[in-house]
Amino acid sequence: MVERIPQAFIDDLIDRSDITEIIGKRIEIKKAGKEYKACCPFHNEKTPSFTISPEKGFYHCFGCGAHGTSLGFLMDYEKLTFVEAIEELAKILGMEVPKSNEDIKLTKKQTSLKSLLNQVSEYFQLNLKSSEKTIGYLKNRGIDGKTAKDFCIGYSKDSWDDITKKFGSTEKNIDQLVEAGLIIKKDKGGYYDRFRNRVMFPIRDNRGDVVGFGGRVIDEEDDPKYLNSPETTLFKKGYLLYGLYEGKQEISATKEVILVEGYTDVIGLSQYQVRNALATLGTATTENHIKLIFQKANELTFCFDADNAGRKAAIRALEICLPLIKQNKSVKFLMLDKGNDPDTAIREQGTDGFKGLLKKSITLDDMIIEICNSSFEIDSLTGKANAAEKAIHLVRKISEGIYKDLVVEKIAKHYGVPTNKFMSGTLKTKKEKIKAKGDAGSKRPTLVHQAIKILLNEPSLAIKLNPSADLKYLDIKGIDILNDIIDLVDNNHSTKVATIIHHFEDDKLRNFLAELAIEDILVNPGELEKEFDDIVLSLKKANQRKELNGLLKKAKNKSLSKPDEERLAELTNIPKN
Repeated sequence: MVERIPQAFIDDLIDRSDITEIIGKRIEIKKAGKEYKACCPFHNEKTPSFTISPEKGFYHCFGCGAHGTSLGFLMDYEKLTFVEAIEELAKILGMEVPKSNEDIKLTKKQTSLKSLLNQVSEYFQLNLKSSEKTIGYLKNRGIDGKTAKDFCIGYSKDSWDDITKKFGSTEKNIDQLVEAGLIIKKDKGGYYDRFRNRVMFPIRDNRGDVVGFGGRVIDEEDDPKYLNSPETTLFKKGYLLYGLYEGKQEISATKEVILVEGYTDVIGLSQYQVRNALATLGTATTENHIKLIFQKANELTFCFDADNAGRKAAIRALEICLPLIKQNKSVKFLMLDKGNDPDTAIREQGTDGFKGLLKKSITLDDMIIEICNSSFEIDSLTGKANAAEKAIHLVRKISEGIYKDLVVEKIAKHYGVPTNKFMSGTLKTKKEKIKAKGDAGSKRPTLVHQAIKILLNEPSLAIKLNPSADLKYLDIKGIDILNDIIDLVDNNHSTKVATIIHHFEDDKLRNFLAELAIEDILVNPGELEKEFDDIVLSLKKANQRKELNGLLKKAKNKSLSKPDEERLAELTNIPKN
């Protein structure tokens, strides 16, 4: 769970940070007028298209579209979480991250739970040493002692109350065991252990702390085969990946991840020197899983069994990946022979053999074609049309950009259909582009939109508007955002654009403001203030009209107060008696 660090502290942190110093210590940058330029660290390029604006506290790459603040750069470049990036930036600036009493309590609670889970994991490992049956099981699976130790594999005894007795000496301890998902309360009173007679796989977070467990049966007749910890304050299946801590060095070095289906696949690949494999925790791949992987790697290969279940998993994974694909990110698919899995494949073919299979992985665009072709009888015109329709449906999920245009071009050529059938915003003819540009130009942005855009280039102009007086009665789209920006600048007249963007917690809004900040303003810098003055005047007039309409409505209902009557007279220039 993300700690609730006060937004005012985050604003101050970004405002104080020198983005050129933050980035300049990590990549080579060169002065270019008021700005700095560099070769983008997020995609390969020979000509610098990565621009840093110290004045705005913002960076933008015109090649791949990467952009953000000093905080965003630390997250993307050093692969840190939001909280970790704040802590790192605070450390650089010699500032201490404040936390509320509630946050301190939550942190203490989580730390205590992690401590308990770490102790239980160590206990499971001790159990393994004295369990010949479990050691024999691991040997039969080809897992050696060193690998078992690296992954902290353990064993839960064939007992209903072993953990309860060992770690539940007080009522507080019992409550912790329940909260950690290690024991379950009985309907008629008392407790029993969740994990019994199982090989135990601890799930560790980015720092190596145990946050939950996966347990596999040793006696095959037992059910269920795999049992995971329940959802807790620490264990969120949709956000965690098995092997991330163990494989983080290899992933950092190669920028590649292989996503497999089971714990033993991750372990088996690691034992054969393929240490960048991860697995979901008994759940389907989620958008959060992909985002987490793309924070740490540029290439993701899904490795599935080619049976029906594996095929369905591949289709689900592909659909989740489509909107998340960017130019510097790559997704591939390795569909193994039926009845095979990564663990078996690498043991049979060896490390080099398995790496050879990886090189033959299907690219995402080819996977779209393969899925669509195998779903219909493409030898017939009807089947081919259906396959093309399905391909169009999938391609539409890809975010706009060069990558999408290239995929559209390839798939359109494969099925022999015009590229404009896929969707507007992909490859267009010159005539269509001119028309689209004309249509876009004919729709004038709202006054609020224009005001926000100008303030993202010249925040100091915000002093020209007073929300409580000039914008009080307006309820048009974006007015709340404009008010927040004005209030933020009012508290600090030297506020950077980067501070404004990071002030807002919603990711979509942050991205919108970041995009707006890098858009060209079709006004000369010298005329920017005059343009803003005109917008201010128009907004004030609109606000007065809205206020007047409200007062006239009150007058009609005979519900005007004395101050209302005076204000109505003022707005309508009616002399008072």
